[in-house]
Amino acid sequence: MRSVFFVDDEPLIAQGLATIVDWQEYDLHVSGSANDGLQALEKLKEEPVDLLITDIMMPRMNGLELIKKVKAMHPRTKFIVLSGYEEFEYVKIGITLGIQNYILKPINIEELEATIKHIRGDWEREELKRFRSEEDWKVLRSNILQRWVNGEIKSSELKQRAELLGIPLHYPSYQVNVLRLISDERSVSQLFRLTSLADECCQALSEELGGDHEVICFPDADDDIVVLTASVKERKDAAREGMRGAMAKLRQLTGLRMWCAEGYAAVHDFKDIQESYRLAKGHFNACLIAGDEETLYHPPAEPESDPASSPSVRPDAFAKLVIEGDVSSLQAYIESVLDGGSGAQTVPRGACMNAAAQLMIAAKDVEKSPDYSEVFTPMHRINTLQGLRSHVWRIVERSLQRLQEAEQGYSPHVSFLVEQVQHHYPEELSLKTLSQRLKMHPNYLGQLFQQEVGASFSDYLNQYRIEKATQLLLHTDQKTADIAFSVGYTDSSYFYRQFKKYTGVSPTEMRSMYRI
Repeated sequence: MRSVFFVDDEPLIAQGLATIVDWQEYDLHVSGSANDGLQALEKLKEEPVDLLITDIMMPRMNGLELIKKVKAMHPRTKFIVLSGYEEFEYVKIGITLGIQNYILKPINIEELEATIKHIRGDWEREELKRFRSEEDWKVLRSNILQRWVNGEIKSSELKQRAELLGIPLHYPSYQVNVLRLISDERSVSQLFRLTSLADECCQALSEELGGDHEVICFPDADDDIVVLTASVKERKDAAREGMRGAMAKLRQLTGLRMWCAEGYAAVHDFKDIQESYRLAKGHFNACLIAGDEETLYHPPAEPESDPASSPSVRPDAFAKLVIEGDVSSLQAYIESVLDGGSGAQTVPRGACMNAAAQLMIAAKDVEKSPDYSEVFTPMHRINTLQGLRSHVWRIVERSLQRLQEAEQGYSPHVSFLVEQVQHHYPEELSLKTLSQRLKMHPNYLGQLFQQEVGASFSDYLNQYRIEKATQLLLHTDQKTADIAFSVGYTDSSYFYRQFKKYTGVSPTEMRSMYRI
């Protein structure tokens, strides 16, 4: 679904635009709004949009200046201009900038909807141009397949696209497997081209199964390979043996461990594929690999919820070991908490992640200016208990190093900035206003800060705010919007984007997955 963003210096108009049109009917979702061009530009730097609807006359930066800057950053963005003035000069400039329409206030809803329909037609024509080459055809096919397994496409559209893209919908039996290549250090997409691996998997499985099966393989959003096997007759045992054979070939090709989860044993209607896919993906979300098998195959079964609470962790005792710098005791403590002692192939993911998060937060809490993104951003890529232990130790090592570095201290000017952040982070802070108090040029002060702290002032401020928000999410029952406001974010949607940028997960995911 494409995105739309509104900019108007009249808050009621900016908010009202979200409701005057049924945006979902046009496959658009509202990604946010702003009350002047400069505020909008800052938000759009973080998250580009497909359609920007903006007023012209606004403080700090008018709509035409905003369009110029956004067009330079994101050339495919479309624009609709709103104005209370029928000024030909504005229309002329807008035309040179490539706007789709210039609509006078009060807004004519029919004219707005007609413009949106026209823009959708432009998007479809542009999409067809982009997908003319064979590689782009594969991407389009993969996108349709991903929407299919995620339940994001209507049956009528799927049938229409399937005929064009060669997706089989006429078989009486379908089997869904999801294959995960295990790489705890780096994402698989950084190591291999996923579409090529999917092609290799498709060829290997087709050779294993023979001619009475049709195989489709494609990568999903998590870098997993989805394997759809369509057949005239249901042959569960043959399909499983064939999948194991294909895994062995991919293992030989990549050198990576293979973890395969099977959906329902057989699906007899193409419309039920998404439920089988959900079941297979659920295994990865529920488990960590504890053993050292090169290939691991999960037959279909609803993944069990974590039967027990997290392994016992004493954050205060662990923090004391960090402060003392007792390396051998720290390593032994991590091993004892994350030992996976049952001897099973897998262990509950949630319990182990919770315990690991407690250890890492305890280590981070002893730092002067902790960066919690180091803790949470890599965690979704970890699939093995050994990988989780290694991640915890890397975080602890960095905390030990930063404790040593903290003893060196900062220069007076940088110390002033650090103190301002630590004591006034809920307030509006900027390098420009703080530099005036120090009677220094903001660029020079920013360079000093970057050199001594190792991060820009805005990054440091955001990291500190997100750190405080993380503590409130994990240790209080406050609403997310209240937490955002209390740490200095007046716009909840902007807070959500910043939180995910710095931690790798949303506030809701943080609270549900890692709450202590």
